[in-house]
Amino acid sequence: MSDNSMTIYVDGVSYQVDGSDNLLAGVLSSKLDLPYFCWHPSMGSVGACRQCAVTVYNDESEQQGRLAMACMTPVTDGMRIGLGDNYSSNFREQVISAMMTNHPHDCPVCAEGGECHLQDMTVMTGHNQREYVGDKRTFTNQNLGPHIGHEMNRCITCYRCVRFYKDYAGGKDFGVYGSKNRVYFGRQQDGVLESEFSGNLVEVCPTGVFTDKPFSAHYARKWDLQSAPSVCKGCSVGCNISVGERYGCVRRVVNRYNDDINGYFLCDKGRFGFGYVNSDDRVTEAKGIKQEVAGKLTTKDVQLSLAKYKGQRFVAIGSQRASLETNASLKHLFGDDNFCSGLTTKQTQLLNINTQMLNHVSMLNIKEIEQADCVLILGEDLTQTSPRIALALRQTVRNAGLEMADKLRIPRWQDEAVRTAAGKTLSPLFICDVAASKLDDVATQVNYSKPDDIATITQAINAKLTHHKPLFTSLSSQQIEFVERAASALANAKRPLIISGHTLEHVGLAQQCLNLATSFATTSLSDADLTQNERTGLSFVMMPSKANSIGLASLLNDSTLSLEQVCQQASESLIDGLVICENELANLSAAEQQTLLSSVATVIALDHNESVVTENAEVILPVATFSESQGLLVNYQGRAQCFYPAFAPKLPILPAWRVITMLDAIIGEGHLVNHASDIDIKTINDFWRTLAVVETNFPDTSVFIAEQFLLKTARQTHRASGRTAMTANQSVHERKTTIDNSSPYKFSMEGIQPQTGHSDESIAANAMPYTWAPGWNSNQSISKYQQQVGEGLQNRSPIVQIYDPQIYDPNESSQPAPEPRSITAKDEGGDKANDNAQGEPINYIPASHIFANDYLGLKGIEFELLSPIPYVEMNVELATQLGLNDCSHVNVQLGDASQIGQLKLNTAVANNCAQVYLHGSDSKHIELSNAQLTAASPEQITEFQQSLSNKLGSAEANKQQLLARLKKNDQFIPIRLMAGGLDDL
Repeated sequence: MSDNSMTIYVDGVSYQVDGSDNLLAGVLSSKLDLPYFCWHPSMGSVGACRQCAVTVYNDESEQQGRLAMACMTPVTDGMRIGLGDNYSSNFREQVISAMMTNHPHDCPVCAEGGECHLQDMTVMTGHNQREYVGDKRTFTNQNLGPHIGHEMNRCITCYRCVRFYKDYAGGKDFGVYGSKNRVYFGRQQDGVLESEFSGNLVEVCPTGVFTDKPFSAHYARKWDLQSAPSVCKGCSVGCNISVGERYGCVRRVVNRYNDDINGYFLCDKGRFGFGYVNSDDRVTEAKGIKQEVAGKLTTKDVQLSLAKYKGQRFVAIGSQRASLETNASLKHLFGDDNFCSGLTTKQTQLLNINTQMLNHVSMLNIKEIEQADCVLILGEDLTQTSPRIALALRQTVRNAGLEMADKLRIPRWQDEAVRTAAGKTLSPLFICDVAASKLDDVATQVNYSKPDDIATITQAINAKLTHHKPLFTSLSSQQIEFVERAASALANAKRPLIISGHTLEHVGLAQQCLNLATSFATTSLSDADLTQNERTGLSFVMMPSKANSIGLASLLNDSTLSLEQVCQQASESLIDGLVICENELANLSAAEQQTLLSSVATVIALDHNESVVTENAEVILPVATFSESQGLLVNYQGRAQCFYPAFAPKLPILPAWRVITMLDAIIGEGHLVNHASDIDIKTINDFWRTLAVVETNFPDTSVFIAEQFLLKTARQTHRASGRTAMTANQSVHERKTTIDNSSPYKFSMEGIQPQTGHSDESIAANAMPYTWAPGWNSNQSISKYQQQVGEGLQNRSPIVQIYDPQIYDPNESSQPAPEPRSITAKDEGGDKANDNAQGEPINYIPASHIFANDYLGLKGIEFELLSPIPYVEMNVELATQLGLNDCSHVNVQLGDASQIGQLKLNTAVANNCAQVYLHGSDSKHIELSNAQLTAASPEQITEFQQSLSNKLGSAEANKQQLLARLKKNDQFIPIRLMAGGLDDL
């Protein structure tokens, strides 16, 4: 509760509410039931639906009162309102009745059935009989792409969809059309929704107008889904998600509210990027292992099969996408000297700099980013690499307008009035990147520069802020102007923020960001007009490339091998074999991958999907995905969060850490089995304790372990139809429920339902598998578990901060922060094959795309369909210098291989830079450094276009085949999901 607490009386009972919010938020924060549709905690009020009517009385003696819409009514101290009186109750019922006039009777087939906000509100108002018997209004639906279904007939014109898509998320291709009772929400014509947040329409819409199309294609009711709290693996933000499973198949992912990280919204990569879990190329059987019992993998099986490798020198290769305990166990499998991070030397340098920044400054969370009043983005297209951060920045730029509204005494929840008062006023946002991004439309100034120049610009801004004379010798007049304006804005801001990332893989840029961080870690920017209390200092956010990059970085030391070192040792026959876990070796070129894998005698692959590694492995051990296992991921802030399995894996699939302990018992050095603590490893909790002994940097997991001793929370809803009927075609015998001794959750509908008013809320798991409350079946029920609507949960999910500037001691660090140094273009030198007319090397940069830059995501057919057509993008000047300005397609030569791509000419690209996107893995930094561009011949263009057509047709056919397989598998649910213990071997 804020300092502006006020007392209101609802039906004669007093409640304390936040006086700065509207009446609806106050009523809901008091855990009272009041219907609503158009209002949303993150988007404010517009008063469009008229559903939240209450009766307002002048004093306690008044009997009649007057109607008021709670979402548009400010709270006043001593206010008296009625919810249960006949006046407002009848009005709310009439509003619902009018809404239902044209609403179809399709609840049995609607994907929202059972979690529909409209259903909840209809029941809540007491509207139980349809009075309209005439023909209903109908609309033609649109094809909005492979992710979003459209059923306009269900619309109740609450305007939530367009307010989110256009006003909140900045989308340009969606709107509201028509008038009177023919209002239409959609695109001007059919087509894929372009916003990276289109999936939120499914959760924002209170009816079933927008549906999760992949979920609808393989549908199950919400109450029959078995769910578990998890963490998104799409990027390093660490958004909280809830994974829903049925018949051993992941059906959907929805947002799991966390006010500090993702709030109410999730990007489409996080929502739809789980396709690889169900894909046809899942590794489900072991190779090179003779199993005594079919379908079960035991330590004895592994020991007998791998005994011939004992005494050989193996190197273990970890991954940025593997969990923290998986990488930690790999590190100690064969010793520090034989552990490779899976990163190149340059990527390792970037992570080292990143962790040094974390030791000096606390990275802002989403909520804090939204409070910044001046932002500088350096070399990162956040809309494609970290979309949730980009969404937060769209709220950041509104702060200047919000302050204008504050001066006019317009409450911030009055959304339309605030936007009208603000007009086009935006807080300063400066972007310095190689090419245009979707945030350019709200930027104060954008500068397109090559990577070396971005590093120099950063250095110059540092010099300006620290009152040193910047070196402008290598910058153009436009770049100098950008430095002057950006530095001035940062210096005059109260809450300035700088954001960068690893996308460009430019060590010099990261170094300059570290220099800035160390300059302002303990001091604030100086300005005569601002007091120390008014200024919070310069804040930073550095975005690594993968979900667990920072977790992996915490395990690195001077002994850790880079990929280049592993390749070198393999070529010199110093390595007998490789153990590669959840790594497709994407940081190597295709030629380097084959060279490395063929240079060793034995390759042991631990993965859940096929890759070039599994294709070349003598031994394959199937491991579980994030939806089938438990573990820790560390986000960009250094926060370790735990994800939990939604269902048990089908044997012989096991969690990666368990498979690694099997390897340690026979070909490892015994660090994980014969350790000082003498812990008998049976659960992941035991394993965490083991890693705490052998790995000094492993975080304290006691907060996660303590949760399992609470009363178990049910993964299934209390309405679940049960699992007996699911296997009736195999056996009518009711099998024992899978036992999970490592988490605070049960694989059943038994146990504590998520915080449903239990007298002792502390006994329930903090992270809810799903959201539900009595009378609130939709995701709107989350308000019942918040301390205050839109604020933190009553029971927060546990988080362990593994990097904390408050306790950092540089004298004890194995990687002390280096002295700030200058950077020049020579620092990032590299052999570039094409030169411009002046002989300067061309910068070929892999293009970022939310659906195309993820190896696992592309295994989902929807992502494959949405990935862009291969292209090369540059400005006209560079195209003219290369003799390409008259062609439509170019041939990109990468060593012995080549690909054709469209040529895009764009003024919003830095001079002497070309962005490249190619299909497959042939568009990485290491390969593009030696690219050659030539005009494509007519024959090559024809072949290219035909291949695209074939690829599209193949993807559509594969989609139908996958769907048919999954539906067929529903009839033969693995008994593993029904019986035995999760920790059984």
